[in-house]
Amino acid sequence: MAFEDPDLALVRALQAGEDRALEALMDRHKEALFRFVLRHISNEADAIELTQEAFVRAYFNIGKFQPRAKFATWLYLIALNLCRDHSRSQFHRYSSRTISTDNPAEEKDAQRQLLSNQQGPDKTTEERERLRALNKAISELPEELKTPLILTALEGFSHADTGQVLGISPKAVETKVYRARQLLLERMSRMGF
Repeated sequence: MAFEDPDLALVRALQAGEDRALEALMDRHKEALFRFVLRHISNEADAIELTQEAFVRAYFNIGKFQPRAKFATWLYLIALNLCRDHSRSQFHRYSSRTISTDNPAEEKDAQRQLLSNQQGPDKTTEERERLRALNKAISELPEELKTPLILTALEGFSHADTGQVLGISPKAVETKVYRARQLLLERMSRMGF
């Protein structure tokens, strides 16, 4: 093995039936995993639920985990699949409901309020606008570019680990991240940033 997994001892303990190991794994990964999920689905309540579900699925499937990849890579793959399922189900719900002309504005106002509540009072208006624009631009990226960008640039995964999560080569990850950054630069420039 060319990598060392800092979670392997806890994974082995969990596989041996020591449930406390799950708490330690959750403490290590819950904040970063929550941020990852939130960047995919943009709804805090759903992100909390999906983050918890990722740990539940990891717990019940821990016997299937093989140390060919890091535990974190496996956990993020579980979370990514949950995000994809959630997005498909949200799309189905959205496409099957009657659309009100007022509703999209209300939803955007709620999202703006959530974003503004997350910002500290010391941030300037311009910085908040730039951050909102960047988050919006990231959320609008095609899924095939957004996930590699989030994993590498925002979550600190290596190209190799990201490739394992996505089932692609590290070089393909590098290419997708490059394309995502180029699209972001174009979109941010068009928005005046």
